[in-house]
Amino acid sequence: MKRVLLLHTNKEYALSLAEAVESQTTEYEVDVVTRVPIHNRIKSLSLGEYDLVQADELLVNGVLACGSSVISGTPFVVSIRGWADYTNAHGQYGRLRDVSIRLRTKFVLRYASKAIFLSNETLHEFEQRYRVNETAVIGRPIDVEYYQSGTENLFADDGKFNLLTVTNLRYKEKFDGVKDTLEGLRKPFKRHEKLRYQVAGDGKYLSQLKQFLAEYPYSDRVDVLGFRSDIPQVLARADAFIYLSYLDAYPTVVLEAQAAGLPVIGSDTVGVPEVVGDAGILCQPTPSSVSDTVTQLLENETLRTELAEKSRKKMETYNQSCAERHAEVWSDVLDYS
Repeated sequence: MKRVLLLHTNKEYALSLAEAVESQTTEYEVDVVTRVPIHNRIKSLSLGEYDLVQADELLVNGVLACGSSVISGTPFVVSIRGWADYTNAHGQYGRLRDVSIRLRTKFVLRYASKAIFLSNETLHEFEQRYRVNETAVIGRPIDVEYYQSGTENLFADDGKFNLLTVTNLRYKEKFDGVKDTLEGLRKPFKRHEKLRYQVAGDGKYLSQLKQFLAEYPYSDRVDVLGFRSDIPQVLARADAFIYLSYLDAYPTVVLEAQAAGLPVIGSDTVGVPEVVGDAGILCQPTPSSVSDTVTQLLENETLRTELAEKSRKKMETYNQSCAERHAEVWSDVLDYS
């Protein structure tokens, strides 16, 4: 049996992947090291017990895995979840830090046996700035059972239609997605008294969202939930999910909604379409397109039922598919090594 170390920053990704791999194959034993002090990570790498290491970011764990590979010869794979941190996409870094990030990124990519990108959009953005050789595009598993665990009844007959967005209001591009959703909901709000819209998420743009709603004509039918630790419950109380964003490389929140069996509307922007897949509807991020798509969903119960079933069916095998493709990459790397 081959041993793989997941040196991951994202704990849910690592644990879900390890569980999915070990549940369907006896070829790999997978250990997880996440968010521990650097000296503990170095200790895990220096034990010489692993046939392969996978890191899910390049700047710290990637450098550690690369250094271990150079010293011990242990092959390593990098999984790249997004591009913003590596490309200074928001101008968030000064010149010296930007140069440091670019140098570390180039160094790790040069020595990595393979780079896994969670979306084609991320791969495309990387290829504009870096030389990338051996690549694969594979989604990441999530804790499906957790997001299915809400206890409220979906499509509850409470006389309301609860449309939900869960997002991170730290980022302007995600805040803009919520604003554009609200602009698109003006006509459906006017036409359908039962429609309600809920936004869960926290961040520096939360206050700006509340200011925007102060002058919004249907603010009494919009609930700003802020940070919520009970996302499965929030999902279970919703009748449908909508997500517009101009930032996400691979918005796992869409997968969470699909795991909960919700009909999903996503914007035709960045990495959102890849995650929505065939288990949802895509719309342009314009008020008219949002309005038409939400109205279609509101007025067509058959469509809602079909999309909900597609969501559930997709997530029944989603983790297994991700795990199989990760294992294929590992096998290719180890066979080559």
